[in-house]
Amino acid sequence: MEDETLVRAFRAGNTGAFGQLYERYKSQVLRTAFLIVGNHCDSENVLQDSFIKVWKNLPGLKDPARFRPWLWRIVTRTAWEYCRRRDIEQPVEAVWDTCRMSEEQAQSSLDVIMQAENHKALLGAINELDLKQRTVIVLYYYNELSVQEIAAATGALPGTVKSRLWAARRKLRRTLTAGEYFNGEVEPNETRSHA
Repeated sequence: MEDETLVRAFRAGNTGAFGQLYERYKSQVLRTAFLIVGNHCDSENVLQDSFIKVWKNLPGLKDPARFRPWLWRIVTRTAWEYCRRRDIEQPVEAVWDTCRMSEEQAQSSLDVIMQAENHKALLGAINELDLKQRTVIVLYYYNELSVQEIAAATGALPGTVKSRLWAARRKLRRTLTAGEYFNGEVEPNETRSHA
């Protein structure tokens, strides 16, 4: 069933429609919240707070067809609130443990190790981004939102989203080509070549 149909059903008094929306989006919202706020406890709080806001404000949503970008705007803003309140940093080790891919069992041990190191380095580099750059990267690559959807979710202009994506990609590329992550620290290639 389409999001728009479920929104209309909820507005008509079918509370089960809200449950279907929750089930459809809860995993994505939890993952997104975790990647932005950086810990499991806060990400669960972001999930709960976001869906409480959705429940309260869904009857006022002007265009039910715009539910998805509206939801991501609530999630993004709620996660930012948690970051501002707690002034937290994203722990790369915790993200890595949570985001481990399920197909690891089907791969050889060497492939798993190489993939794990590459993924850990990427997550460490993402952690180096400022909050708004990290948010657009998470929404674009992990949730596959378009630039327009990210603009709606973050309240930024599409040009600003493109600029943040460009700057974030550039910083990620620089960080990942300049060195490797060891225990959350970047070790420059020059240092490694002298060892």
